[in-house]
Amino acid sequence: MHIDMNSYFASVEQQANPHFRGQPVGVCAYLSKNGCIIAASKEAKALGVGTGAIVQEAKKLIPQIKLVECDPVKYRHVTQGIFSIFRDYTQIVEPYSIDEAFLDLTGHIKNFRFAKKVAQEIKKRIKKEIGDWLTCSIGISFTRFLAKVASELQKPDGLTLVKPRHIPGLYKRLELTDVWGINFRMAARLNRLGILSLMDLYNYPETNILQILGRPGWYLWAKIRGEEIEEVDPDAQKLPKSIGHSYCLPVVTRDLDYLGKILMKLCEKTGRRLRASGRVANRIYVGWSYKYQYGDYLHRKTPKPIYDTMDIWQTAFGLLNTSIRSEVSMLAVTVTDLRPWSGQMEFWHNTIKQKNLTQALDKINDKFGEYSVYHGRMFGTQKNAPERVGFRKSVLIPEKDEDLKYIPEE
Repeated sequence: MHIDMNSYFASVEQQANPHFRGQPVGVCAYLSKNGCIIAASKEAKALGVGTGAIVQEAKKLIPQIKLVECDPVKYRHVTQGIFSIFRDYTQIVEPYSIDEAFLDLTGHIKNFRFAKKVAQEIKKRIKKEIGDWLTCSIGISFTRFLAKVASELQKPDGLTLVKPRHIPGLYKRLELTDVWGINFRMAARLNRLGILSLMDLYNYPETNILQILGRPGWYLWAKIRGEEIEEVDPDAQKLPKSIGHSYCLPVVTRDLDYLGKILMKLCEKTGRRLRASGRVANRIYVGWSYKYQYGDYLHRKTPKPIYDTMDIWQTAFGLLNTSIRSEVSMLAVTVTDLRPWSGQMEFWHNTIKQKNLTQALDKINDKFGEYSVYHGRMFGTQKNAPERVGFRKSVLIPEKDEDLKYIPEE
């Protein structure tokens, strides 16, 4: 079962403020004219304003739109209540983001009919116990992948079951890019193979997929065919394959001093999570968006395993410094190719001294609160880049080195 809360941040704001209910609402990273909307209510979406819209453009399109600055503490509190309801039905709950989760009901229910009853009960409990303005779309199927596909079919407030016999009819009415895991770049690669539809992919020879698209392509092919490749994992967020953060800037700029400070804060947050997981990184990605363009990204394999904030920043800033062409509206940094910390790392020059210093800084921040001590280059970022809430575990997930997929985060 996959459960996805509808227009989550905006719906939480409408629940908290009755005057917002039924009105177009945009939750913003910043309320300044160049701020971006990170969540839009269903009313705003119906009028043409969605996630990623710029504040001044949203106001032109919908003069009456209600804009509020995001409230991470509020959203996390509501999420905790919602997820506690999920765990009343199974302990195998995988939080996929702050507003969606997978539930494995195997062993708890007999068939699809009982699963539907559980889904209906969860919907009722969310409205009764959390808030009557909150809705969710639920997908039920025999694999994790198909459950998520099902949850996307009816929004808002949908409930969809996908059984094995439904697959041919379902795929005939969906485009390649309508399903989880196929973005426009992947669709273009599939098109070059003569795969123009989901049924084409479903019927494509297994050996050809493996030879041409490799293991990732085979995983996608197997999921499309209804094979369970990834089981619901309640510990999935504890060891992500990549760690990163992004930030929508309050002003668009190409001032490298300012961008460097914001990037340092993102690197510190990323480094803290990396070190807390007990791992090191071997590759760094830095991404950015331009005001009126999609943006770009670069990556570099590091000469040695890294975990220190300054090492992450030096590599990321080096890539950014030589590459930006215009005013930047968003920055992102992600570390990948993660490995457990190994004693062999101690052979690297100054590694022990650096590790001890970094651990000391982390302990101080753990005890006295985030940014009790911080790198001097971050001075002023708390005012210019206050905390925001993330949607997903990672920001940039590489499908291949040359093919990245952007996912909203912090």
